[in-house]
Amino acid sequence: MVQTMRAVVVEGEGGPELLQVRELKRPVAGPGEVVVKVEYGSVNAVDRRVREGYLREYAPRPYTAGSDFSGVVEEAGEGADLPPGTRVFGGLMPNTGGYAEYVKIDAVNLARIPDNVSFQQAASLPVAGLTAWSAIIALGKLGPGQKVLIQGASGGVGHLAVQMAHHLKAHVIGVASAPNLGFVRSLGANEALNYADSNYTQLLSDLDLVIDGVSAESIASIYPAVKPGGRVFSLFDLPPTAPDGVTAEFLAGGTGPGTVREKLENLIDMVSSGSLTPYISEIFALELAGLAQESPRRGKVLINPRY
Repeated sequence: MVQTMRAVVVEGEGGPELLQVRELKRPVAGPGEVVVKVEYGSVNAVDRRVREGYLREYAPRPYTAGSDFSGVVEEAGEGADLPPGTRVFGGLMPNTGGYAEYVKIDAVNLARIPDNVSFQQAASLPVAGLTAWSAIIALGKLGPGQKVLIQGASGGVGHLAVQMAHHLKAHVIGVASAPNLGFVRSLGANEALNYADSNYTQLLSDLDLVIDGVSAESIASIYPAVKPGGRVFSLFDLPPTAPDGVTAEFLAGGTGPGTVREKLENLIDMVSSGSLTPYISEIFALELAGLAQESPRRGKVLINPRY
């Protein structure tokens, strides 16, 4: 058994140059824990924000970067229910340590990967997929024929949310950059709008649900198009005060009923059944983690610790 591992460590707060590859001791599983040999770590917007100082109480310095990952259980502690050799994915916390060759984690925060789902697909799911699931299904309670606006529709959360909403037979409006409009339509969006068109908000009306994955500031101009009783979720910050009859709130990924494992199992079942397809645009080595976090992305960006 190897005694050391390579990992991307963050020692301060600031830019991508803080992401440095270090050699650390390989973790050892305690009671209820497993050590996973990582196949892929996943890059999320929250990883970049944590590096810059957001949620610092959950990631005291120094910490190993990466909120989620996929891999194979290599060691299981006493009471852990995932034996060595099990293909798994999971993680949610900003200091999970997915940008590394090995991760130690409580087994209850992992789920098994079905044989027909790849490590790449599974690594793409925990943070982005559970955020989309919370917004569309668990809290948004979107139904057939309802109208949903998804801002940042081509990104990690957005491209999964579009597919979930389409599967529910909702009317899906996706907002993205001009080069990504075709991609958003291919995911099942009924309409794809260019965010660079300053007048696009004037085309909106009768919205039942809004998911904003861009910035809370953009939400105020959308409020007039939201129905009474409609819901607005901001994925980055507290949204502006909503008008009467509209509920607006900040959404943390994974909010909703059920254990972490149950939620992960719901997600992976969607992929296994073919109703949800994560799109992976780029894969980076550990040494390029800073570039990966700053990369404009369509779908998901991954880290391969063995590149």
